[in-house]
Amino acid sequence: MTDWTAFDRQLASRRRAIVQGLVEFVRFNSVSQESAKVRVTGEWLTAVLRARGLQGRLFETRGNPAGFGERRVPGATRTLLIYCHYDTKPIPPAGWFQPDPLEPIFRRGLPEEGEPGRPLGDFADDDLGSLSLYARGAADDKGPIWSHLHALELMDALGLSPAVNVKFIFDGEEEIDSPSLGPFAEAHRDLLAADVVIITDGPQHARGRPTISGGARGMMKVELMIEAARRDLHSGNFVVPNPAWKLGGLLASMATSDGVPLIEAFEEDVVGPTAAERRMMAALPLDLPALENDLGVRLPADYVERIMFHPTLTISGLHSGFVGTEANTIIPHRATVALEIIDAVERAHGGERAVLLPTMGGTVPMWVFTDLLKIPTLLVPYANQNNRQHGPNEHMRLDHLFRGIRTTAQLLADLGMSEVRR
Repeated sequence: MTDWTAFDRQLASRRRAIVQGLVEFVRFNSVSQESAKVRVTGEWLTAVLRARGLQGRLFETRGNPAGFGERRVPGATRTLLIYCHYDTKPIPPAGWFQPDPLEPIFRRGLPEEGEPGRPLGDFADDDLGSLSLYARGAADDKGPIWSHLHALELMDALGLSPAVNVKFIFDGEEEIDSPSLGPFAEAHRDLLAADVVIITDGPQHARGRPTISGGARGMMKVELMIEAARRDLHSGNFVVPNPAWKLGGLLASMATSDGVPLIEAFEEDVVGPTAAERRMMAALPLDLPALENDLGVRLPADYVERIMFHPTLTISGLHSGFVGTEANTIIPHRATVALEIIDAVERAHGGERAVLLPTMGGTVPMWVFTDLLKIPTLLVPYANQNNRQHGPNEHMRLDHLFRGIRTTAQLLADLGMSEVRR
């Protein structure tokens, strides 16, 4: 067994340099829809892989490029494939408590608590473990990527060799449903061949306990368009149907005011939880009143089951006519709506028992690995539970970043000694 004392000591001594590197990483704008900027980020990340001896390559796909890195370990009989994504959600400026969401700031708590964000240089080394880094992509998913790469870097510095071959696949389109990942995997089965896949997207349990999930709920996107007149018309000069009103009525018929779907047979083919999965849900340490207080809304008593085993009907975008600086007295002719390894992990957390989830409510493309490549796959999130991914004030707690480094190193050291069961 590895003595981790030296590793932890070396990690503590390098924390500032590690954070400075993450600052550089999140400064890259890699919003999925901005392909040229995603490519620049991918090229930078590929160079980082090569600098760590991982034979980094940037592969073309039908969309944004995918980053790949690999290290073969002499004598290793198993291979670990780690999936992350380096693209991010768009960055609307409203709601952020900082001038530029791509220029990281640091604070000890949440922005609503009043502490101003400050640059890293304002804090001493001893303060780093109590800080959070605020920037788009910090938690979703650049922070976890940075944990993986520094785990290998620290192992190399200490002469600790991974016990498994390790591969990385970095998706450039996860935030737009990974449309190119399936075809890429089909065309590169040998490249992605592995004994087990670890995905480190998503949030940990609210108490910071290690969290492991066996699935992800996934998503299907539908776009509806209602068209009336052939062009936009002056609302004072014409009396014609406004498709925005029709769209509103259609949406109101599809779900109750609190979002419960009303569509006939909407859950007809949904598979409910097994007895074992119900036991796992019952064992989850969920403080529902505390979560309600944090979110400011009432939550259903079957909250966990609804997240994991029931489909939701979500309006992810709604457009009709002109708003803001483009406001006009126009009857729009169109309205559109877009609907939307357990032991090793516990050892890395000082023996604390992991929270085991049957599945998660997110949309990471697990199906590519489980259904297409037929590889056992687990979700092991690294980011803090309240990281606000996708919204304003996204952040990564630095203690989670550092703990993620230790977790990855523990996995790389331990998985070669354990049996991977299919």
